[in-house]
Parts: sequence; C-alpha cells; structure tokens
Amino acid sequence: MTRPVALSTTVWGDGPRRALLLHGLTSAGSTWWRLAAELVELGFTVVAPDLRAHGASPAGDDLSIESYRDDVLLLGNGWDAVVGHSLGGAVAAAVLAARPDFANRVVFEDPAIDSRVTARLLADSPEPLGNPTIEAIAAEHPNWHPRDVELKVEALLACGPHVSDRTMTDAAPWDVWPDVLALQIPGLIVAADPELGSLVSKERGVQAEATNAHLRFVLLDGAAHSMHRDAYDRFMPLVREFVVA
Repeated sequence: MTRPVALSTTVWGDGPRRALLLHGLTSAGSTWWRLAAELVELGFTVVAPDLRAHGASPAGDDLSIESYRDDVLLLGNGWDAVVGHSLGGAVAAAVLAARPDFANRVVFEDPAIDSRVTARLLADSPEPLGNPTIEAIAAEHPNWHPRDVELKVEALLACGPHVSDRTMTDAAPWDVWPDVLALQIPGLIVAADPELGSLVSKERGVQAEATNAHLRFVLLDGAAHSMHRDAYDRFMPLVREFVVA
C-alpha cells in the first residue's frame, strides 16, 4: 500500500457551501476555472485539487485508483457537491465507496468507470501528450474557450507524456460501476455523445436509473468527452440545477 500525498489545490470563493471538483487524466485543478466561477456565484467555496502526478502535486509511488482515492480522502468529508470528470469520476466513485459521508451529492461527467473503455478512448485520441502546443490543442478542440486551451496545454506540460500510460498500467484493470450503482446519495451521470467518444453507454445509464433511485442519467447529444469545455452552455445548467436542489 502506497502512502497518500498532499495535493496542491486551487480555491475559488468563500461561500458557505463547499464543492470539490476532480479533473480528468492529464488535466489539473485550474482547468475548472469556468465552472468554478459559476459555482462561486451560487454560494460555494470551490476546491479543485491537482491529482497526484498532475499539476503541482507530487507523483507518489504509483497511479492506482486506490492511491488517487486515498489522496482525495485527505481533503476531508462533508462536501456539499462533488463533480468528477473522466478519471476524476472514477476517483469520486471510489472515494464515496470508502467514505459514504464524503459528499451530499455527486456529478459524474463522462466518468472513466471502466479501464477497458477508457483505454479505447485514449487509443483513439490524437491529443499530443509529449509536445502539446496551443495550436494543436485548439485545432483538435475547436469548440473550446481559448482559456481552456491554454490551461490544458499547461496541464499536459506539467504532468508529462507518461502519466496517461502509467495510470493505465498501475490502475488497470478497474471497474467502479458497482460503486456507482451502490451510491446512497443523489448522483447525476452526464454522458457524452457515443459517436464522439463517450465513456458511459446509454444502456449503462438506463441501467443505473433502473437499479438505483438516487441516480439520474443524461446523455448530452453532440457533446464530446470534456463537456465542461466543449458544451459548457448545456452542461452547466444540468450541474446548476442538480447542486442547488
């Protein structure tokens, strides 16, 4: 068992409610800037850690889901809302399985619940992990805000080209779907369009709603994997409605 590491965090606001935002693979806490600003307006203090080996956080001994989980558990419990994108969604599911009182509600943004599906998405992604540039990321993601492009390049440079492979090696195989289905708090699963690389199938989403009354599933047609970047105007209203309920 590896030791947890203290995560570097980005904090916005000082509201009475607390939201924790968990980024995806090869990103960083700062990449939540847009969603965080709106949550602050809703009265939240927003905390977004850099997961281990990402951003300014230490690498730790390995990049297993359990290690990612244990680092996040050090951030305390009782969060009013948690939002997890991709890898962050898998980590959120593992955290809530270990500590059910960690949060009052959770949003899974196209979560990487199954390493086999995640590996296929990574294999199909042309994203330049080794030498990212503003021009390359902007060309690959024409719908992203320029600030999203800049922060993604910074995040890629900070974690380097090997974090993605190491996570798939150290953490795989993983499947946190049973943890999602066992949730005892309200959970919103927002899946990307299957034709644009979704990590959650419509069949699994429907199964989730049928299995657990706490869960709601939404498939965002026309949205790719990073919905808080390329479909923000449709993704954020879902988050807003859910977290203020």
